[in-house]
Amino acid sequence: MCEPISMAMGAASAISSFAGQQAAASAQEKAQAQASAAEQVRAQRANTAIQVRAGQENIARSQRKEAAQLQTMEAKSRARLVALTEAGVGGRSLDQILGAMTAKSGRYSASEERQRKLQAQQTAFEMEEGAIRSRMNQLRINQPIKQASLLESGLQGVQTGLSTFQLLPAKTKSDN
Repeated sequence: MCEPISMAMGAASAISSFAGQQAAASAQEKAQAQASAAEQVRAQRANTAIQVRAGQENIARSQRKEAAQLQTMEAKSRARLVALTEAGVGGRSLDQILGAMTAKSGRYSASEERQRKLQAQQTAFEMEEGAIRSRMNQLRINQPIKQASLLESGLQGVQTGLSTFQLLPAKTKSDN
């Protein structure tokens, strides 16, 4: 029969091993929860930054369009005034000047609209890429946690007990 010292060593080893496994699993779970929360905050901030940039681009675009419209209106007003005050300028040439100004304004507006659509598409791609990156980070963070095992701890305890029993002097073994 096993000697009491080796049995006690085996039991202590098994209990210690199980407690250590539980503590490690608990610590890993807490670390994963913190890292996961931090990743969520990072992803939200990245999305906010993308949306702020898109908003700033929209404001700048609106300001450019408004300035272009004002310039066009001023130019048309000047052309009308010149046509009215100068002799020999016919209505047909005024119509051509105003038509050219309207066409130029239309081309500028179309260019701004195309730019807006391209930037909106880029923003959508950036948001999608950010979501994919965040999902990949969450998968990397939240790896399965090895749980404490009574069987593994018990086997380790038996191994420790047998090792201790083999190391005991022969006299102690024969006393039992």
